[in-house]
Amino acid sequence: MTLEPTKGDNARSEAELIDAVVLKVRERLGRQDRILATYRLQFTGANFRFSQARVIADYLAKLGVSHVYSSPVLKSGAGSTHGYDVVDHTRLNDELGTDEEYAEYVQALKTNGLGQILDIVPNHMSVAADANRWWRDVLANGPASAYAHYFDIDWRPVKRELRNRVLLPVLGELYGKMLEAGQLPIVFDNGRFYVQVYERRLPLEIRTWVQVLEPGIDALTEKLGAESLPLLELQSILRGLQYLPSCEETLPEKIEERRREQVVLQARLQRVVEESPEIRLFIEENVATINGDPGKPESFDLLDRLLESQVYRLVLWKAGSDELNYRRFFDVTELAAVCTEHLDVFDATHRLPFEMLLRGDVNGFRIDHVDGLFDPTEYLWRLQWTLLRLIVRRQFEQAEAGDSESLARLEHAVLLRLRGDLGGPDPAGLFGLSTESRGEDHGAGPHSTKAKPLFVVVEKILGADEPLPPHWPVEGTTGYDFLNHLNGLFVDAEGLHKIERSWMRYIDQEEDLRDIIYHTKRLILSAAMQSEVALLAHRLDRLSNRHRITRDYTLQSIRSAIREIIASFAVYRSYIRRGVVSERDRRVVQLAAAQARRRNPAVDESVIQFVRDVLLLEQPPVLDERGIEERDFFIGRFQQVSSPVMAKGVEDTAFYRFVPLVSLEEVGGEPAHAVQSVSEFHRQNVARRQEWPNTMLATSTHDTKRSEDVRARINVLSEIPGEWQKAVSRWSRVNKKFHRDVDGQPAPSRNDEWLFYQSLLGAWPVTPPGEEELAALVDRLQRYMQKATREAKLNTSWISPNAAYDDAVQAFVAEVLDSSNARFLGDFAAFHESVIDSGLYNSASQVALKLAAPGIPDVYQGQELWDFSLVDPDNRRPVDYELRRQLLGEVQATSGDGTARLALCRALARGPRDPRLKLLITTTLLTLRSRQPDIFLGGEYIPLAVEGEFAEHVIAFARRARQSPGQSLVVIAPRLIHRLRGTEQRPPCGREFWGETRVVVGDALPVEIVNQFTGARTTVTNGRIPVAEALEDFPVAALTAATLPWQ
Repeated sequence: MTLEPTKGDNARSEAELIDAVVLKVRERLGRQDRILATYRLQFTGANFRFSQARVIADYLAKLGVSHVYSSPVLKSGAGSTHGYDVVDHTRLNDELGTDEEYAEYVQALKTNGLGQILDIVPNHMSVAADANRWWRDVLANGPASAYAHYFDIDWRPVKRELRNRVLLPVLGELYGKMLEAGQLPIVFDNGRFYVQVYERRLPLEIRTWVQVLEPGIDALTEKLGAESLPLLELQSILRGLQYLPSCEETLPEKIEERRREQVVLQARLQRVVEESPEIRLFIEENVATINGDPGKPESFDLLDRLLESQVYRLVLWKAGSDELNYRRFFDVTELAAVCTEHLDVFDATHRLPFEMLLRGDVNGFRIDHVDGLFDPTEYLWRLQWTLLRLIVRRQFEQAEAGDSESLARLEHAVLLRLRGDLGGPDPAGLFGLSTESRGEDHGAGPHSTKAKPLFVVVEKILGADEPLPPHWPVEGTTGYDFLNHLNGLFVDAEGLHKIERSWMRYIDQEEDLRDIIYHTKRLILSAAMQSEVALLAHRLDRLSNRHRITRDYTLQSIRSAIREIIASFAVYRSYIRRGVVSERDRRVVQLAAAQARRRNPAVDESVIQFVRDVLLLEQPPVLDERGIEERDFFIGRFQQVSSPVMAKGVEDTAFYRFVPLVSLEEVGGEPAHAVQSVSEFHRQNVARRQEWPNTMLATSTHDTKRSEDVRARINVLSEIPGEWQKAVSRWSRVNKKFHRDVDGQPAPSRNDEWLFYQSLLGAWPVTPPGEEELAALVDRLQRYMQKATREAKLNTSWISPNAAYDDAVQAFVAEVLDSSNARFLGDFAAFHESVIDSGLYNSASQVALKLAAPGIPDVYQGQELWDFSLVDPDNRRPVDYELRRQLLGEVQATSGDGTARLALCRALARGPRDPRLKLLITTTLLTLRSRQPDIFLGGEYIPLAVEGEFAEHVIAFARRARQSPGQSLVVIAPRLIHRLRGTEQRPPCGREFWGETRVVVGDALPVEIVNQFTGARTTVTNGRIPVAEALEDFPVAALTAATLPWQ
């Protein structure tokens, strides 16, 4: 269907046009891409660019994924290794390639039948370099910048010296020392003045240029004569500078006047400098005078006065955690929070991603750190309605439907017609056209069949039993919840308890994870994120002064109460918004307040109650409209702070202190509730299939603390807690000689040494490393241990490094792994040999379950083969795609030869260290997903019972297409098999291993079935399948009645 132009007498009526556009849009909504499986790519300018991604598009298609899931590709900081430090939302990152190279990459995806999910970063921008023009404008103009509201800056902080200024903690030494050493010089370039701070040039506020241009003007007049045209121009420029609106004048017309006149004055100054050597020399001499003479402190008084006149205050980098008056991403001073809740900021930061959507370059978004947004609900609905609005607008523009006023009216009418299709808040309200209800009951929760224009998954870390908000218009999360549920299947509960006791005896300390988390969150609040707490306290203090009952609360008491409540939060954040408090949020806040009172009785209970009541919209009483706005603003900012405190306090601190079994210390992990029973895993899968059937399923990401295969290997320790405890005891005695004394204590600490041995076990390669590989492993582990010990913040930290401790740990790693330490290396190699294959079988089960469970599985780059990476940057090393292409070819070469395929499967079952084991499982199930999508997209999930002696060591379930019951799949995977393998370390295959253990499939499969991995055929007898037959030749099974995908 096409829309004909509406011109002249043949123009259709507006009603007909609206009907046609509504129909056209509904057709598009009905043709949504089917996202079956994704493959995460990490772009970096150093080793993986658009051109390299283009080359592997055909490989990814052959592997079987449907979409690439790419890291951010917008312009980021120079040399960025991850892309989350965006400096310009309006263009692609040229370090990754040109626009043409990006277009070629996208075309390669399309040619190979692949789509793309794009990772976008709405929360923050990098302000570490001059490339961020919005931030640069703020530094030049302060509150009068057109971009001042883009960033969350408190222009009225408690510290008077920072009123209408921004604190910039960018100095490596004290300000005064750097000033008097001549390390903060003024420079003049292209009609503008800057202060040089290392490699950066920070703009000087234009009205302060007078301090540079005015001194010596009388002498210049005598030299050039009062009628000199260059002199008259310079004097005119000076008058213009003095009459500019100040940076504190924030009326829109004053901001525009200041912007317009700046451009003119800068151009005039540059022109007079180019035309008059005398004026150029005059400026150069004034600059030299102001820049002072090292060794003469008084000569820097003019420079000090000039710098103190700026809209920023240069300070030592460490000052950022105390007095910073702009909100950051977590505690990273170089990443300033962006106020995406403002419509113009949203439009500016999302214009290019939406253009990419409309062009068909991308098919959906992954939203980074959704909990950092002021109002996630409104933001997510705005994403959906913005794309729908753009689709509608494009239809009208193609129909040449009139002028802008007519387009706006028609667009509004169509959006209101389509509201019933999408659900959610009134689109007009979102775009400022009306003020209709924006409540949470939008009728488009997870069970809704309403079409969403945009595929969205959110990086949301869910707490224990915390649901994803059902009214969010998303497909689900990025998969950390699934990761931890799946991981818990491979941990033995009794063994875990024994390991925890062994760890506590080893470190000679009783530890409770809840107490550790409380104290690490308080540490973050008191140190790394103290400035964010101060901003919150200052805002609430202003609010408390609005009522006589609460005006006596001091700023310090409010700060203490806020700190205690956030430290006691059991989840990342609440979602209280504009007059709406859900029952869940009420319980979360009330519990946090009660815990705060219990944890710290020294904090005034009435102030804790006041903070609680403000959050629950119950205080202060009798607020006017302005007061309600201030309260809502405080609540929003409070919620934005509680989430990074949880992340920094738990994942980035507590999980490096509490390390009995580090495979459980994962993003979104709950070590206290980590072990998963088979029945609980089934329950979660059933719920996911009903509520969030298209959520993402992850096992490794760019942010996980260790790869899926490292976790799978370390999990084996829970099956042999006694052997592990004895091994650590032996190793610590052998390696005691490598400890150093630091401040009267051995370094590394017992806790860090325990962590090192588990990390070494997880990262050790499948084959004994040669000299070069061992050297690389030492380097990787040294980097890892430095990060781990600094994140723990016990003996060293990033903000206050303890060089002696750091050096001791680095030396320990090198000396322990030196070839001369043969006694340890031999013992360790033997222990590693005893667990490696069990870990690989764990991994095989893990990947099979992920690829068949309800949801959209994601493969992290390179991990279709065995991968033993640790935390970033270790997990972002270059991937050898030529090797993967070669091995995939070898696996797929057997697809037409049943004998060859069976022989390969048997060989891999006996020799799991061959990376083709994981590759075969991955590509087989991905191919099955692509060829029989109805099994997986909305297909039924049926937990299957297991009978027999080893029933608890097997997990099995069926997937079945709802409309075609004949399309079905049964997956059978072993778990907790290390002890079953015996001293001879048998593969988990055949009757000798499984005996009479059976899976009860009922009517989930027909009688005659085929194993998709091996091609072997078997029979369902009395509704049961012997595990020994299903796993006769391969460690996992995927049983169907369909034709093999490789035939």
